[in-house]
Amino acid sequence: MDSRAARTFAVNGVIVDIAGGIVCDREGREIALRPQAFHLLKYLLENADRLVTKDELMQAVWPGVFVTDDSLVQCVRDVRRALHDEQQAVLKAVPKRGYRLMITAANPPLAPARWKWTAGLGLVVFLAAGAVWLFTSSAIEKRPEAGLPSIAVLPFDNYRGDEATGRLADGLVEDIITDLAGFPEFEVIARNSTEQYRDKPAEPNEVGRTLGANFIVEGSIQRQADRVRVTAQLIDAKTNKHLWSQRWDRPDRDLFAIQTEIAGQVSNRLGGGGRVIQEAGRIAAHRKPPSDLTAYELYLLGTEKLAKMNRADVEEAIKLLKSAAELDPGLARAWVELYHAYSVMPSFGADFEVNFRLAAEAAERAVTLDPMDAEAHAVLGFSFGDRNDLARAKAEFDTALRMAPNQFEILTFYAFLASTFGEPQRGAEMVDQAIRLNPIYPVWSTRIFAAAYFMAGRYEDALRMQGQMGPENYGRRMWVYRPAALAATGRTAEAKTALTQALKWFPDLTIEGFVSLPDTNENDRRRLIETMRLAGFPPCAKPEALAGFVKPFRLPECVER
Repeated sequence: MDSRAARTFAVNGVIVDIAGGIVCDREGREIALRPQAFHLLKYLLENADRLVTKDELMQAVWPGVFVTDDSLVQCVRDVRRALHDEQQAVLKAVPKRGYRLMITAANPPLAPARWKWTAGLGLVVFLAAGAVWLFTSSAIEKRPEAGLPSIAVLPFDNYRGDEATGRLADGLVEDIITDLAGFPEFEVIARNSTEQYRDKPAEPNEVGRTLGANFIVEGSIQRQADRVRVTAQLIDAKTNKHLWSQRWDRPDRDLFAIQTEIAGQVSNRLGGGGRVIQEAGRIAAHRKPPSDLTAYELYLLGTEKLAKMNRADVEEAIKLLKSAAELDPGLARAWVELYHAYSVMPSFGADFEVNFRLAAEAAERAVTLDPMDAEAHAVLGFSFGDRNDLARAKAEFDTALRMAPNQFEILTFYAFLASTFGEPQRGAEMVDQAIRLNPIYPVWSTRIFAAAYFMAGRYEDALRMQGQMGPENYGRRMWVYRPAALAATGRTAEAKTALTQALKWFPDLTIEGFVSLPDTNENDRRRLIETMRLAGFPPCAKPEALAGFVKPFRLPECVER
């Protein structure tokens, strides 16, 4: 039988209904599989028992869309999980070439319903067909919509028309596409697919339909005398609504530096800290009743709650993100955000040990699920830092920076631990770079910026960042930094007021207790002791507090008591 003619397959005890778009086990229970992974499985089944190259699979599953090899690897992993093929006996990898799906005699395609209608067999077939119809119709109703949103960057208009400006415009578009491709929250249409719109006016909804894009980036570049003006805007391809726009005016002394800077800003505004695309997705998710939310929409709503940085919203974020991870076990991004959620909970008074363990597990899971996600490596670096394994922490952060050197989140996360690595000035410089890339930075990043500036001795900048937060966003660390920074800048009265508030929120705050944290190096400890003394923090920790540290730091006056 030609397997390509079959529409239902039995593979390793798993039933794959191509027409119905579902996968189920022997008992008829549906096995969740993301749309791209199902499309991959479908193509492999229709080309069973032969080598299918990586390029062929890329073109079949993501036609005209730029994706990395990691997207293919993740789908292969999902397919193997669905087929219970942990030993890789069914879906075999051919090194450096592609994959072969083996359908043996024990796992043939299920034959079409061409039966001899005897009374007994006819009844069995009738009952089986009814069961399949009921199961399939229910499953189709519950299937989520298509996966991640996609974005198309159209050729920028060259108003001057000369070749030099045209090359700058093309380079700018190429850089934007490359940078956007580093964000796993969405897929980017390949440039060869968008070239058809060069010098060809088209409505965004028409482009969206043709390319299968949810969002369109379009822009222009113009040179006059010694100045360059660039505009860029993001449009919802379905509604033609403008979601974001920006204009840059720069001297043209260094066109390539301008190109790099603007590409970084555009990609970070759309996919980075500001997350215009995520915000559009959240709005769409809010419009739907909870019963219709997909895993990705739950993830979006979870990140929205997490960004508010107070205990109630972070707890709600954890619920949403866990639900997203349960619906889509391969959604590494949910585990990245769960790391952030768990790691921030102790600053609001939650159990440290429990959340410490959950955060570490989330970071490990994120990298395991998606080893090509730069932010997953960054949170794993954070996790190693939490465990005072600084060598492995820095290695993970260096990996993240190599993968995404201009990504807002990566720069921000590295900045937080830079002083722990003995690089406080570099941390402050990374904050400066992150802000240049994304001037409309989110609230959660102000905590990190304040910490990095504080440890570099830039106290006014640290206070400026804290001024953008409310007291409910501070947590223990910020309540230490604020009085200390005020005292260090000579604002003694304000420092005393802030200290009173800090001790009201955290009555057990002491110099010894805070500088005994395992991620505090000698230079940071000296800075903290000096500024916390100026602010008037109680110096000595209680014995029961010190008992919680492996190597508690003792102040001379406390030891002499």
